[in-house]
Amino acid sequence: MTLKFDTSGFDAWIAGAAAKVVAGAERGMHDATDDLLEQSSELAPKDKGILRASAWKEVEEADGTVIGEVYYSTVEDGPNGRVNYALITHEMGDAFANPTTPGTQPKYLEQPLKMYADEYVRWIAAEIRKELK
Repeated sequence: MTLKFDTSGFDAWIAGAAAKVVAGAERGMHDATDDLLEQSSELAPKDKGILRASAWKEVEEADGTVIGEVYYSTVEDGPNGRVNYALITHEMGDAFANPTTPGTQPKYLEQPLKMYADEYVRWIAAEIRKELK
C-alpha cells in the first residue's frame, strides 16, 4: 500500500508568501532609506553643498535578502592629494568644533540610523504585513 500526500498547493502558497514578504520588505526599505537620506542630509555639512548633493540610496534584493544603503561620496583635491571629503567630514569628531552651517555635525549618517533603526524595522514589518493580507 502506498500513501501519497500532495504538497504542491502548499509549496505554491509558500512561494507566493515568500514573494509577498520580499515585496513588502523592499517597499519598507525604500521608505526607510528615503527617510535616512533626508535625516542625514539635514545634518551633513553644507560648506559648498557638494556633500549633500552627492548623497544617494540603493535598495536591492538578492535571494530573498533585501539590502538598503545610503551613500555620500565626495572626493576633493587636498594639499596632500585627493581626499574623501565625505569620509573625513563624517569621521572628524572633535575637529568639527566650528561647523560652517549651524546644526550640522559629524556622524551625520550614523547618528540618524542609530536613532531611527527601530522605527525603520517597524516600517518594514508593517509593509510586509500589508503585503501578506
